[in-house]
Amino acid sequence: MNNLQALLSQINIKDLIKFFNLQIAVAIFLIFFIFRGLFTKIILKIAYAITKKKKKVKESRLYKILNNFFIFLGLYCAIRMFDLSVKKMAIINTIFKIIGIIFATNMINLFITKDAKWFRKYFHNRKNDAVNNFMCKVIKTVIWMISGFIIIKEIGYDLTDLVALLGIGGVVISLAAQDTVKSLLSGVVILTDKPFDIGDYIEVGNYKGTVVDMTFKSIRIKAVDNSIITIPNATITTECVVNWNKLKSRRLDFVLNLSMNTTSEKIKNVVEKIKLILKNNPNVLPETVQVSLDEISSYSSDIKIFLYVNETEYIKFLNVKEKIYCDILELVERENIDLAYPTQTVYVKNASEGGEQKGEDS
Repeated sequence: MNNLQALLSQINIKDLIKFFNLQIAVAIFLIFFIFRGLFTKIILKIAYAITKKKKKVKESRLYKILNNFFIFLGLYCAIRMFDLSVKKMAIINTIFKIIGIIFATNMINLFITKDAKWFRKYFHNRKNDAVNNFMCKVIKTVIWMISGFIIIKEIGYDLTDLVALLGIGGVVISLAAQDTVKSLLSGVVILTDKPFDIGDYIEVGNYKGTVVDMTFKSIRIKAVDNSIITIPNATITTECVVNWNKLKSRRLDFVLNLSMNTTSEKIKNVVEKIKLILKNNPNVLPETVQVSLDEISSYSSDIKIFLYVNETEYIKFLNVKEKIYCDILELVERENIDLAYPTQTVYVKNASEGGEQKGEDS
């Protein structure tokens, strides 16, 4: 009996309590770690039952986030089993709150998509998918900014001084990155105004090509030679933009120079036949066809040809134009009419004879 009392007197009750608390803490953490998948499934199944959704739990975007959250929750519950000071416990509580805010923000952002019902009801733009993506990014950014302010407040900083500091910093950044800010604002204007879409053939200043990509900073167009041209959005909003895909028809006009040897009868005949060829072309708008003798120069009789075609896509337009040119050239060949070309007369002085020699050069 005396030996048992001596043994008990040697045991420190506080150390024993710490040992048991450690065992309980480890057990709590292991329970949360091992059964985190089960806890996640129960919560998601309850949520699906309330919202009447039929979906596999593991396919949910929340599954991974909730899994990780239960690990941190188990760690927090395990730490609380230790007899820590008030100051240390306050720091742990703050850290856990910050982690909880980050988890909650991630969970909220998962539901901010262009296909979500609430987004389709209040923000969805049926005509411009790029605007929908932009609005989703803006909403997510605002939510993260709000979360950031909440975290800063939890840490203990005064938000009044922070807002003033952000205002000064914003002015400095805007001055240092004027071109970038201008391009970003121009990108918003382009996405909302929508002067063109991906796949449209546009002309901006000296650049022409098919739009292959659109971002908030710039657009990329693919030129006819397959080169990729990047144009800042600020340039697009200050330049005239021609969107050839918005046209219902394209204009084509050119001059056919006939030789001066062509008789008036042949000119009248070829004019009528050109009109007939053009009006029979399925890609030509017949009411727009105008063919007439426009001018008589020193070396040619000029027939002016003017029309509109219904193909607006650039490559198809080139094919139509080629067909029209070839048909007219075949007509000229059948009618045995020579095309004119500029000529000039050159006089060469013969120094030995004191005379001049006359020659013609084309």
